[in-house]
Amino acid sequence: MTDPTDSAPPPDESANMTGGSPQPDPLLAGAAAVPPAGGPQDAAVAGTDSPATPPARSNTRAWAVGGIALVIALGIGGVVIATNGDQTTQAGPTSTSPSTATPTTGTPTAAVPTTAAPTSAAPSPRKTAAPPKPPSYKTLTARQWKLIAKNPDGHIGEHYVVYGRVTQFDAATGTDTFRADVAHRRMADEFDYETNTMLSGSGSDLENLVEDDTFRANVMVLGSFSYDTQIGGSTTVPLLQIDSIKVV
Repeated sequence: MTDPTDSAPPPDESANMTGGSPQPDPLLAGAAAVPPAGGPQDAAVAGTDSPATPPARSNTRAWAVGGIALVIALGIGGVVIATNGDQTTQAGPTSTSPSTATPTTGTPTAAVPTTAAPTSAAPSPRKTAAPPKPPSYKTLTARQWKLIAKNPDGHIGEHYVVYGRVTQFDAATGTDTFRADVAHRRMADEFDYETNTMLSGSGSDLENLVEDDTFRANVMVLGSFSYDTQIGGSTTVPLLQIDSIKVV
């Protein structure tokens, strides 16, 4: 058999083996000048109200908690500063290194004047004027013809049909004018054409007309005409424009 006294470990060793704090000897509790390095529970067992000095473990915990709080505060401040720095960096203008930035100079382009091609305006269709209505040549009575012969200027522009006999058509009158005795109708005798009249027309139309020819003509009244006679006097007669003439 083994002696239990021999196998029992010392109090300090058993406390260390079990992981607890060493229990002080009750006989030495009142005489111990230095409190055991235990927690508050050990101080109560020792019979004192409060430890004379703060426990070492409490100081360690306080420093640990303070260090952690400081680390957290520094970390938060660093994040804030980093965030502000990122924002400042992003918001700030980006500078290009002078060595790599190549200045680009715009090549001046000569402005070429643009000339608008002339646009030819399409000619607006002109309204075709209706051909002039051919004049209506009126036949005359003996009295009507005498009124015209009396006042030719009062009948300018009027169109009539007259008959006559050529009395002078020579170098003195020219190739486009001649003198004739005229009446309102064709007379049976050439001496019945009694009104001395001057007639003018186109030379081509009068080319085959000579003295003593009897004619029918469509004429327009031009007014009165005065000329000198061979005997040294002057006379005024009706002047007619020939539009068409026919030898009868």
